[in-house]
Amino acid sequence: MPDIYKEDEHAWVRSLIQNYPLATLLTAGPRVPQATHVPIILTPGSPSSGDLVGTTLLGHMNRANPHWKWLEDGTPAKLVFTGPHGYVSPTVYRTVPAAPTWNFLAVHIEGTLRPVPDTEETLEIVRSTVSAYEHGFGTGWDPEPSLGYFRSIVKGVGAFAIRIEHVDAMFKLSQEKSPEIRDRVIAWFDAAESGVGQDLGRAMRGFGIGSGTPAPLQTAGSERLSLWGGPSDPPCLVQSVTESAIERPDALAVVDENRELTYAALLAWAGDIAALLASHGVGEGDRVAVAGGRGTEVVAAMLGIVSLGATYLPLDSEYPQRRLEHMLKDSAPKVLLYTGPVPKLDTTAVLLPVPEPGTASEPGGLGRWRPVPCRADLPVYIIYTSGSTGWPKGVAIPHSCLDNMVEWQRDHSPRRDLRTAQFAPLNFDVCFQEILGTLAGGGTLAIVPERMRSDPFELLDWLVAHRVERLFLPYLALHMLAVAAADEDSLEKLSLVEINTAGEQIVCSPPIRRFFAGLPSCRLNNHYGQSESAMVTVHTLTGPSSGWPSQPPIGVPLPGCEILIDSVESGEPNVGELLVAGLPVSLGYLNQPELNAERYIDIAPTPQGHTRAFRTGDLVRFDDGVVQFLSRIDNDVKIRGVRVNLLEVDAALLEQPGVAEAMCVVIERGDGSRTLHAAITAEAGAAPPDITALTAALREVLPAVSVPLSMHVLPALPLGASGKIDREAVTRKIAERLAQRSSSGGHFV
Repeated sequence: MPDIYKEDEHAWVRSLIQNYPLATLLTAGPRVPQATHVPIILTPGSPSSGDLVGTTLLGHMNRANPHWKWLEDGTPAKLVFTGPHGYVSPTVYRTVPAAPTWNFLAVHIEGTLRPVPDTEETLEIVRSTVSAYEHGFGTGWDPEPSLGYFRSIVKGVGAFAIRIEHVDAMFKLSQEKSPEIRDRVIAWFDAAESGVGQDLGRAMRGFGIGSGTPAPLQTAGSERLSLWGGPSDPPCLVQSVTESAIERPDALAVVDENRELTYAALLAWAGDIAALLASHGVGEGDRVAVAGGRGTEVVAAMLGIVSLGATYLPLDSEYPQRRLEHMLKDSAPKVLLYTGPVPKLDTTAVLLPVPEPGTASEPGGLGRWRPVPCRADLPVYIIYTSGSTGWPKGVAIPHSCLDNMVEWQRDHSPRRDLRTAQFAPLNFDVCFQEILGTLAGGGTLAIVPERMRSDPFELLDWLVAHRVERLFLPYLALHMLAVAAADEDSLEKLSLVEINTAGEQIVCSPPIRRFFAGLPSCRLNNHYGQSESAMVTVHTLTGPSSGWPSQPPIGVPLPGCEILIDSVESGEPNVGELLVAGLPVSLGYLNQPELNAERYIDIAPTPQGHTRAFRTGDLVRFDDGVVQFLSRIDNDVKIRGVRVNLLEVDAALLEQPGVAEAMCVVIERGDGSRTLHAAITAEAGAAPPDITALTAALREVLPAVSVPLSMHVLPALPLGASGKIDREAVTRKIAERLAQRSSSGGHFV
């Protein structure tokens, strides 16, 4: 860090902690650093300069906590304190509007933490913590229940005194580091240290930075823009599928390479599967996993599970065994249905093969199909999405969320009964939109053979042969299909009337424009949503494809959905993080209370009366009546339409023998696609890791889309001013090496 940004005096830290008493405790961990949010309480009588002594209470900390061993052994730890922060306005710092950055103050407090064994002192820390929270977040915190709790377990609770040994303050500015900006930094330090700005929030706002604590959403006078998709009262998706079968029992419902099923045959089969599960004690609220490839068996099994009020958990056969076992342990299903060979998975679930379809008791009859009544809060499925801990996290999607999406899909498409391709993998939530959106509308679901999902030329012929009218594809697959179609003299043989893309930012490339120019009756919809909130917004591209924007907006909210733009800069209410409220919001993550508290937040009533919202982590702009996606705020990216958490890949790399440091980055290509690449360093004195073995090890724990395309062993990873690995510098270095390899025809490890 440049000297001009350093501050060795500790007086101003006291004021900072008193106003924003939350920090992050970092300990080494066995390989991956462990982090926990903790409050810092200044010890009474702590000197105003020199050594600063504070205390933090690790309320939920016991010997099962990952921090415990390292702290108990006296291993040095670090408290990282992030104070007020906010979005850097391009108008303030004269940066390029297309590349916004973040401005924040971080105080690194390093010191050896030692236990404070005195019970009364521990209880006093509880009282001080309550006082600090009341100061920062309002009154209403009752300390007595906490006091009673800590009295009972104080011997297993860690309260640690911190002796401040080193303090750094760092501002991450944009490209601008002019003398004027540096003078403003120094002026802020002077104001804070002299006590002029007792209100730290006011001092930071004077520097052009917003409050570090998000204010409650207001229904009036707020900078958070609210967009409402209109009212919605969707029927239960199971009811809609049942009505399709009653109205069209002999119509073709689903077809794969091995069989064709009418609606009556499909629901009769699903009824048999439901009866089998019920005989093994499965009922409403229980979880049932299904292992196997895409096909009619999985469709029938999913319907049978949901008809019981149970929750469906897909286990994609392409996933590594260890990842599947983590999902099973985390979700604890009662039964595991499977197709094909018996899965060799470590689980306590009862293993049952999906039974073969029977024959309906009467022509057009639905056999034992007896669905239970739906409830809005009943989970329909659990989907696992990438997580920063090295393992995926499960998201529970209720009827309120999925019913709304299915009903919208039926009404939005040109016809309800479109013949639809089932292209998405089972672990990708778009597959539910394909399957349920089709069956609820009385259409035919044609399951794309697995080998054709990666061959756009064969897929094109298959779409013609199966007279597919509706298609859901991630952007890259759509682009490749358009490239393959460019070799065709005419596209008249295609029956497509609707193509939907989701999962990542679409780029209207020249091949895509030409493709739709050859299909004047086919429309393109850009869908937006997350695993945590399914379908949120849509934008339908109209008019000649030659006039489409290169990066279409994500559009407007669906009925029943309210989106809020949480402004990151005062005076710019149209730019900010996108929050989702209303029907699309899911129940939350399985077994992740801290993450749920962070992402699923309680809010003051919105203009539509919603009091709960999901933080998407997406930076958006509202312009000309539609929402435009700008970038990710956190470390999640979309690769081929699938969310990948870069920190999860980092964590998996750091678990491998011989790897000292690791960082996964994204390389953006000129055609709008993205690829993952990693940089690593070898442990001191060790030989460079074997890249082939390293790649094989990653494939055992990560889905294929999360495995880096290339790995680069570097002498050291570039660091930023704060001492952290500079992800942008790593990206540049890897891009340079890839360019050199491309020009020389060689390769790097």
